Amino acid sequence: MAKNFHITGMGMALPKRIVDNHELAKTLDTTDEWIVSHTGIRSRHICGPDETTGSLAAQAARLALENAGLKAEDIGTIVVATSTPDFCGFPSTACLVQRDIGAVNASAMDIRAACTGFIYAMDVARGLMHLDPRPALVVAGDAMSRIVDWTDRNTCVLFGDGAGAAVLQVSDHPGGIAHSILRADGHGAASLYREDGSRHEQPGAQGTWAPPYLRMNGRQVFNFAVKAFEEIIRDLCAKASVSMEDVKWIVPHQANVRILEATARRLEIPVDRFFVNIENLANTSGATIPLALHQLLQEGKVKNGDKIMMVGFGAGLTWGGILVDWNPPTSVVAARA
Repeated sequence: MAKNFHITGMGMALPKRIVDNHELAKTLDTTDEWIVSHTGIRSRHICGPDETTGSLAAQAARLALENAGLKAEDIGTIVVATSTPDFCGFPSTACLVQRDIGAVNASAMDIRAACTGFIYAMDVARGLMHLDPRPALVVAGDAMSRIVDWTDRNTCVLFGDGAGAAVLQVSDHPGGIAHSILRADGHGAASLYREDGSRHEQPGAQGTWAPPYLRMNGRQVFNFAVKAFEEIIRDLCAKASVSMEDVKWIVPHQANVRILEATARRLEIPVDRFFVNIENLANTSGATIPLALHQLLQEGKVKNGDKIMMVGFGAGLTWGGILVDWNPPTSVVAARA
C-alpha cells in the first residue's frame, strides 16, 4: 500500500451573522480598541437559530469533496473534531455529516481534543487509512457561541463559529504528510473546561447548578500555549531534520495574536512566518487551522514543494503539529465558501 498521505481538497463554512467588537461593546464593559490590542480580533461569525456545528461541518465537507473532485460515496472514513457536538454524547456529529452529504459507504466518528482537534483528527484518519485506503474526510467545526458566557468579557470576545474540512488521500506520489506529533497533559485540565457531563450537577438535581459555560484561566492558558507552540515547532523540525528557514508557513491555532508574537520571539523568527486570519474569524476552536489553511490556499500563497507546518493547542491539555511537504497529486482548490 502506498504510504504518502496528501490533502487533496479543502472546504470551509461560516455562519451568516457577523458580530463586530462595537456590537459587543454595547452590552459589555469593553471597547473595540481594547479587544483588538489584546487579541487581534475585530469581528466573528455567530451561528443563527438554524445553524449548528453539524450543518457547518456538512457544508464544509461538501466543498472539500467538490474541490478534491470526489463524490461523497467515495469516502471511507469521516472524522469530525468538535467540542460542541449537535448532541451531547450521541449520536456523533460525524454521523449527521455522513447522513447529510450522502457518504453512504463511510464510517463516522467524533473525537474531542478541543482546539487541537484538527491535528488529532488528521492523525486518526491517517491511522484508519492504513486499514482502509479509501479517501478520508476530516472536519473540524465548532459553535463556540453556544457555550460561552456572553456576560463574561474575558472569554466571550475571543470566540466565533465555523468549520473547516480536508480530504485526505493515499498516493504513491511523493510528498504529503511528513511527520506529526500529538501530546497531552491532563494535569492542566482545570485551566480550560466546560461545566457539563456526568461529574457535574444537572438541572433539577439536588444542589446548585450552573449553566455549562466554558471556563478558562487566561494566564495559565497563555503561558501553556507559548511553551506548547515553541516545543512542537522545534520538535517537528528536529524530527524532520529541517531548519526553521525550510518551513514556508506555520499555520497555527488562532487563539490570540499575542500568543503568536510571544512564540515568534522565543523562536527568533519574524511573526509573519505565521499565517494569521484571526482578525475577522476569532477563535473557532478546532476549526481555526483548516480555516486558515483554506484561506492560505485560496490566496495562492502555497506552491508545490513548500513545507507547511500546522500546530495547535487546546483544552485537555492537548497540543500537537503536522509537517506537510506540499505536493498533492492533483491541484488542490480552495474555492470561496
